[in-house]
Amino acid sequence: MSKEVKTVGATAVSRRTLMKSAVAGAGVIGASGLCPGILRSAQAADDVVHIGASLPLTGPYEKVSKIYRDGYDFWTKMSGGKMTVAGQPRTVKWTIYDDENNASRTAQLTEKLISSDRVDLIAGSYGTDTVLAQGAIAGKHKRVTIQGGAASERVDEEIGGHTTFTLIASSKRYPAFAMDYLAKRSPAPKRVALITMDDPVYREMAEGVKEKVKEHGMQLVFEDVLPMKVQDLRPTALKLRGAGEIDILYNTGWDIICVKLVEEMSALGVNPKAFIGGHLTTSPTVKQTLGKKLTDVYGVTFWLPQFKYTDPHFKSPAEFADAFKKAYGYEPTYHAALSYALPMVYEAALRDADPTNPFDQAALRERIQKVKLETVWGPISFDKRGRIERGGAPVIQWQGPGPDAKVIFPSELAEAEGAYPKRPWA
Repeated sequence: MSKEVKTVGATAVSRRTLMKSAVAGAGVIGASGLCPGILRSAQAADDVVHIGASLPLTGPYEKVSKIYRDGYDFWTKMSGGKMTVAGQPRTVKWTIYDDENNASRTAQLTEKLISSDRVDLIAGSYGTDTVLAQGAIAGKHKRVTIQGGAASERVDEEIGGHTTFTLIASSKRYPAFAMDYLAKRSPAPKRVALITMDDPVYREMAEGVKEKVKEHGMQLVFEDVLPMKVQDLRPTALKLRGAGEIDILYNTGWDIICVKLVEEMSALGVNPKAFIGGHLTTSPTVKQTLGKKLTDVYGVTFWLPQFKYTDPHFKSPAEFADAFKKAYGYEPTYHAALSYALPMVYEAALRDADPTNPFDQAALRERIQKVKLETVWGPISFDKRGRIERGGAPVIQWQGPGPDAKVIFPSELAEAEGAYPKRPWA
């Protein structure tokens, strides 16, 4: 038996396994949930729907990949291990490989899923390069994929719609709602500063901010482009202090960048009227580290349990979150809601498919394009490039004695009024 890489709750397949075995091991999600196994069957039986995927189950994205895998498993359990295809229930079988966040390996594994494992459906990987590599192979075989692990608009431009459908808003859209909301505050903000990480996806976010600055008649008075491995944010805070009064400061970086910026700005007395900490202020690290300093900080987020969504299995995201935590022992992030919803899109497209050839890819592509679905991830429909139709990421502000994240925009999701200008750092 070839050596396998163990991860929590499943079995992933190592590179050595692929090299030593003609048929590699994989984690299989069946009606009873996740279980390890070696797949040796060829074409799936008529009463089975076989879904294939690869995720970076080892390496820097191991934790987030585990959440995606648990999300797939959770949907399978909530569906009783069945998916309705052409009016008939089929048993769900998953094959999930470890692509180690390596684009070449992702391409190799996608080829294997299609040509050797002969999967019926493909779920996307995590990360721009791996999703594009997967899409290139799927496109060669004229296969469809659905992914939620890459927000870059490169996906839309290179494989969107004809090969890949994307369940997460584009990175350029992340800042839209926050900038729209703040543009209507009083006194009207005019001077905007921007922290941009030197990476294509973060530059796309920055472009989204700049478009909104222009749209709302504001002025970009400062931008600092930081290397991805930056450790010291004191120079940036000093530059901000020298830039004069700042109405809006937008951070495109991740949670650690947000933390370090707040620490340095509070130490130097840099007080923008609004600080948008980015898309990961809900990371536990931020609140644990900053405590009261997080008060009045804005953030953007794709999903929270208090959002007002529903689907066939749950009355609300809160109910989903409670059930997920009970099943897996941790609070679900947006990755869990997204991955749980992904196979629901396939089922919506396949429910009334032609029973003589339900997995015809041209027909499947057309059906996915027309999907309109309510889920705890939110409403799902796609634009012409296969991207989920979302105007932006909802806006939160950290408020109260906690402080706690409160949704303030858009109005249909809002649970509190926003505070502007922010108070000085605690």
